[in-house]
Amino acid sequence: MTEPLGVTPAELRAASEYLADVSGQMKDVKSSLLEMLGREGEAWGDDKIGTQFASGGRGYRMQSDWVDGSIDTKTELLDYYSHRLRTTADSLEQQDSAWT
Repeated sequence: MTEPLGVTPAELRAASEYLADVSGQMKDVKSSLLEMLGREGEAWGDDKIGTQFASGGRGYRMQSDWVDGSIDTKTELLDYYSHRLRTTADSLEQQDSAWT
């Protein structure tokens, strides 16, 4: 025999707040790292090897853009899930109050 699955609006809101917090922390870390990198300047020269390192097909800039985009995608997903959980909690409460 299986146990029934259940969740309360309060539990959904707690999960929503947690996801929003994780998203915010990720955004803060990314911002901090980009700020620190910006202060360091380019770590390569303007010779052929430096240009290949920075701009090659799998160069630093391409990898940096990929990481940046990945973080943006993850935080957007966390924000979306957070919003949907909060909306679901509101809907469940409205349905519960309609029954009483």
